[in-house]
Amino acid sequence: MTKIKDYLKKKEKKQEKSGEGHFGRRIFLHRLAVVYRTFLVVAVLGAAAVVVAVQMKNRVFGDYEVLSSVERQSLTNATVTALGENILIYTNDGASCIDKKGETLWDQPYEMQNPMMDICQNVAAIGDYNGRKIYVVSSEKTIGEIDTKMPLRSFAVAANGVVAAVLDDTADTTWIYLFDSSGNTLVYFKTSMKQNGYPIRVAVSDNAYLLGVSYFYIDNAAIRSSVAFYNFGPVGGNEIDNFVSGYDYSDTMVPMLWFFNNERAVAIADNRLMFYEGDQKPVSAADILLDTEIEEVCYGNGYVALIYNDVTGNALYKADIYNENGELADTLMLDMQFSDMVFHKDKVIVYNEQRFLVHTIGGMDNFEGDFRKRALALIPSAASYEYVVVTPDSVDTIELK
Repeated sequence: MTKIKDYLKKKEKKQEKSGEGHFGRRIFLHRLAVVYRTFLVVAVLGAAAVVVAVQMKNRVFGDYEVLSSVERQSLTNATVTALGENILIYTNDGASCIDKKGETLWDQPYEMQNPMMDICQNVAAIGDYNGRKIYVVSSEKTIGEIDTKMPLRSFAVAANGVVAAVLDDTADTTWIYLFDSSGNTLVYFKTSMKQNGYPIRVAVSDNAYLLGVSYFYIDNAAIRSSVAFYNFGPVGGNEIDNFVSGYDYSDTMVPMLWFFNNERAVAIADNRLMFYEGDQKPVSAADILLDTEIEEVCYGNGYVALIYNDVTGNALYKADIYNENGELADTLMLDMQFSDMVFHKDKVIVYNEQRFLVHTIGGMDNFEGDFRKRALALIPSAASYEYVVVTPDSVDTIELK
């Protein structure tokens, strides 16, 4: 051991005389300084990016600029909504899709008494209550027609064009079908009041693997509901009738059920809000009891808003906004009547024909002001704070300033 210590001391003295140790130390310190400076630059740039992002989210605008305005044929008795970044217009006589330049991308004539519509991403399905036809379209083209053969009660569409439909048969029998976008039958099964209850709502995941059904039934003179999930992928093939999970609720109805994506769903009853998660066998993720009557429900882009009359007198409405995990993300007090509430990225846009509000969820109001023309629809663009406004006779692109 003594020899090793003597050797190390001699080596250290030799390096000091030759300058090797000093030079090695300088190299080490230089490298350390380079690493430190690099880390400091990255940290500063990261902090600057965060500051810019926060400033953009909390930016307040006082006006807007009209970037373009395209005149088009006057719209009468039409429902206007977003389909992807394009505009879907439908009436009792047909549907069409236009882009923000006002150019018609496709036109689908039909005759319906009570048209119903469901949208998933860039795909929509349009059908007539009690009718026997469903039209499947996208933001770019018409895709196909489905002949249901039996009266249509409700339906939902997946992003790949698969449609789940509730079809009426006899007083006690109802059928649930899954069709592809060309009208071919993929799956079907029978339900009855005695066995399952009456299916009042269906929902389908984006990839059409999962089907959700809200059933309503009477049990010993008491109202009861259930939400059932079916899996038509490999996992569901191992289960009886593809049934993978279900939940019962007493003294309530569940008229609303939909999927946020392939693994998260939400249902709304008269007195509760229920979230489910899982891409194979959905389980309950959150069950929120409600003690106030819901006036309206709006949803999209991973959020759902429950709108109540404001009892404090400080506003007309209170909107509780939940994210797809069942967490309360924001509460918005609204002093305006509104025709729609649109969710886009981290924003919620509330508007009526005369006025609109842009609000950052969990943040602040970015803009509140009046339209310069009567607005039928407001559609967010890919660019931040840029929107397409559909008026009775034009399509305007605006940007907040």
